[in-house]
Amino acid sequence: MTQAPLETEGDLHLVKEYILLPILLDVLERDIKALGTVKLKMNVVYIKVLRSAQDLITADVMLIRQNMRYRGIKVYEQQRTELCIEARYLCRGYQHKFSMLWGVVKAELYKYLSKYLNIDFRSIL
Repeated sequence: MTQAPLETEGDLHLVKEYILLPILLDVLERDIKALGTVKLKMNVVYIKVLRSAQDLITADVMLIRQNMRYRGIKVYEQQRTELCIEARYLCRGYQHKFSMLWGVVKAELYKYLSKYLNIDFRSIL
């Protein structure tokens, strides 16, 4: 009988996306509301683009949850501190901890959003 591996790089990547993508959805929702209050000539187009990105992200979050369930991964606690975001999760019965500083979170969110909007991330910064 073979034992299941403790944690793979793919498992960690799933946990990271599971934590970051809902934050990106919140950021987009806040930005959409802000666009609704500003007088712009084409704000309807900007809002439509951000809504379509939200739809893509939501579909990915659903796939991530399915994949996590299949791999035996469950995030059971998340906490946002002044310095970072932290999560505790189970991976095939073993406890693990994930944390990311807010500066890194912001850079990752730029990367993910540029992917969903199909723009070159390097041209943003």
